[in-house]
Amino acid sequence: MLLSEITKIVGGKKLWDFDDKNCGICGATDMVSELLAIGKDDILLITGLTTPQMIKAADIVRVGAILVVRGKDVTPQFVELSKEYKIPLIGTKLFMFAACGKLFCAGLSDVNGNRYGN
Repeated sequence: MLLSEITKIVGGKKLWDFDDKNCGICGATDMVSELLAIGKDDILLITGLTTPQMIKAADIVRVGAILVVRGKDVTPQFVELSKEYKIPLIGTKLFMFAACGKLFCAGLSDVNGNRYGN
């Protein structure tokens, strides 16, 4: 699913001007250690954690994009780091549960390959 579609589904906004790309799976966590355990190439990471450590861990597992939930304030440092690592950044006011549910029902699979209706 294209990031532009994901942004629309969650009523979000791009936090910097990145190129559209495809993310077919998603995972949600507010823990850096859990991201390191579940992370996969080009995953959409859904999180409320906006620390530099999360961006650096996202780079290690080659996250495709980050969706920041709960309308969290994102610091300019967080945005600049995501630009530096070329990790697209989207923000939404939805809580994590609602964002995950909407994206799962729209066709994104979870990190284990499960899809809505399976």
